[in-house]
Amino acid sequence: MAVPNWAGALGSTLAAQIVTAFLMSSVVVSAPLLTADMGVPVEKIGYFSAISTLASMWYLMCCGPLLPHFGPLRLLQGGLVLAAGGMALLLPASWGLFLLGAVLVGIAYGPVPPASSEILARQMPPGRRALAFSIKQAGVPAGHALGGLLVPPLALLVDWRLGILVAMSAVLLVALAVQPWRARLDVGYSPQRPLSLAAMLSPANALQTLRTLRSTPGLTWLSYVGFCFACAQGGFFSFYVAHMTESVGLAVTLAGAAYAVLQVTGAAGRITAGWLADRFSARIVLTGLAFAASLAALLTASLEPGLPWPALLAAAAFSGLAAVSWNGVYLAEVARIAPQGRVGEATSASTFLAFTGYATGPAAFALLVGQTGSYALAFSVLAVLPLTGGLSLLHIRHTGSPAGPG
Repeated sequence: MAVPNWAGALGSTLAAQIVTAFLMSSVVVSAPLLTADMGVPVEKIGYFSAISTLASMWYLMCCGPLLPHFGPLRLLQGGLVLAAGGMALLLPASWGLFLLGAVLVGIAYGPVPPASSEILARQMPPGRRALAFSIKQAGVPAGHALGGLLVPPLALLVDWRLGILVAMSAVLLVALAVQPWRARLDVGYSPQRPLSLAAMLSPANALQTLRTLRSTPGLTWLSYVGFCFACAQGGFFSFYVAHMTESVGLAVTLAGAAYAVLQVTGAAGRITAGWLADRFSARIVLTGLAFAASLAALLTASLEPGLPWPALLAAAAFSGLAAVSWNGVYLAEVARIAPQGRVGEATSASTFLAFTGYATGPAAFALLVGQTGSYALAFSVLAVLPLTGGLSLLHIRHTGSPAGPG
């Protein structure tokens, strides 16, 4: 029996999401050994995330013409191959090549949100769309978990380069494995459409992405909500372990275990949130998650030394469910309100703001901790953003915005 298109669409996008997250996490978990070989302080590994995020944002702003030219699945394949090439530049342990590799990996990740959304929006039944988007997004914590499990043992037993090579191999294998689906998932896209580097570097092209936000009813509000969620998630991902060790007094191993619980429940929460959104309303689910994420930040700020270990794990589990479960429902809602035939364009525009949150949220968090010395205060301030996101969603529903309940 032939495999339906929706199964190939979900399998291809999920596999791409898992291996790209695996690839990114392989850098983070190899950080002590990688930076030692480069002769730079370990904290400089943060430049990889910062530069790659900025490069992804450039792609989202300027490279919209690539999707209709190549088709979404071919674009995903190209991104995977480019990501592997960018990671290859890390292997010589040269600081200059490391920075260039971060740029290439960031550009390579740029196509993942719009191309995946385009594929799923075209192939998934409307009543299962939020669940499909959420399953795909669950690949992010799954990929990070895979990197945490596989890369450190390889790095310690052999060399950190072996862990990087394994991640690169996984990315290239997925790029090859999804090829049989291209004829079915890229139908209707034309490589004859005009494409030029000048167009992608044109300020007018970047402004068109921003115009999409204004011209699509409800997309600006929804993008602001995505920005708030991204700031909160970035804060939890970047500083949860540091807070647990510095403020709560846990050993690094125990703090890492709590963080793993946060990631696992976040993955499960993404799937659950998608299932609920398909049966009730994406707006209702996002509103509930926004208020829950605000509460999770306040709960995290209140943690202190001496609390029982089960209570700390319960707090970590709640934080994962509340602050990490939003992505799939948000992307499905962007796809729902996008103009006909412009899902990729709308996703690029909206995700650009979310990536702004990923970049600025942790930076502001770090600045606040540096000025005050208090992680608890920083998490308390962080709680304000998802709170405003939830209030924005209530405002949209109350005023009857054209975006409407979804």
